[in-house]
Amino acid sequence: MSNLEEIRNEINKIDNQLVELFEKRMAIIIKVARDKIATNKPIYDQIREEKVVKRAIDKVENIELTEYVKSFFESIMEISKDYQKQLIPSTIHYVDNGNEQIQSVGFQGVFGSFSDSAVDQLYEEKIVRRNYKYFEDLFIAVSNDEVEEGVVPYENTSTGSVNDVLDLLREYNLFITSQIDVIINHCLLGVKGSKISDLVFVYSHPQALMQCEQYFKSNNEVLATPYSNTAVAARDVSIWDDVQKGAIASKKASKLYNLEILQENIQDIKINTTRFIVVKKILQVNKLASKTSFVFTASHKPGALFAILKTFYEYNINITRIESRPNIKRKFEYYFYLDIVGNIKEKKVKDALAIVKLNCGYYKLLGCYDIKGSEA
Repeated sequence: MSNLEEIRNEINKIDNQLVELFEKRMAIIIKVARDKIATNKPIYDQIREEKVVKRAIDKVENIELTEYVKSFFESIMEISKDYQKQLIPSTIHYVDNGNEQIQSVGFQGVFGSFSDSAVDQLYEEKIVRRNYKYFEDLFIAVSNDEVEEGVVPYENTSTGSVNDVLDLLREYNLFITSQIDVIINHCLLGVKGSKISDLVFVYSHPQALMQCEQYFKSNNEVLATPYSNTAVAARDVSIWDDVQKGAIASKKASKLYNLEILQENIQDIKINTTRFIVVKKILQVNKLASKTSFVFTASHKPGALFAILKTFYEYNINITRIESRPNIKRKFEYYFYLDIVGNIKEKKVKDALAIVKLNCGYYKLLGCYDIKGSEA
């Protein structure tokens, strides 16, 4: 036997041990998943993950392997989360029209934001509203029953998807229950008595600034200044009370923060539309829902993605959107997000998704929902 064969035999023995330990670990993961189901805890626990990875790194004796150990354990944590999600059952609750009484709703940003305007269109005025600084704060609030539903921006006609929301839909066990397309009217706001010619700084969310790019090209003496939120920008401009400082925000924000509308519709695309979605803990499906969304991974084999997409062609199901997001825990691997036309109650949709699940490494149904329309 050659020296190389002996070395490979040693590796094989270690690999066998790794497989045995991996199976033991995943068996414990089942217990973790069951506990999370019983206590309504989210799959993703960042603090726990960081502790696991740090503990592993602290045990490394050969410091040259530190980054490799970090990558190895991050991959294990990612696999564990995927496995837990497969184990958590998604009971489908069918409703006649989705108009049941909701007592509380949450959104990201401050009052007067476009998300707040989307809430106006989706719910009655008397509903309890809670606002959150970050998207993840909102997802946690819905997961913990602090609010029944959350409204978040999902996609814009000119700047594309809201990537943070895509990632959170995968990380948390929440589901899309409705969608509303809101025409966004970006207003240039200033303090009372100010004029457009006074402005030197204009504050707004980076996406809003991008959607008004032509305005800044035509007024290059005005500095586009990124801010955390459109309505926060309006609020702070009101507080500063400086004619040189303006904001891009909604009409509602101008009223709430007592600002002058200096110019309306300054966005590049006049029919600038943002798609908002409603997320909920329950996989609730309107019987008349016409859209289904899910996320999956495809194996690294020739034609793997094609085989999945071909399924929808064979079942005569229209794909209206496909997008990829990187798996930050695994180099150059991706999650694919798909929207299709159809209701999961339909036989052809149900059959197609069953085949897709068999060919995916990871699969999560994000929701089956109806589409509304509005303007803000």
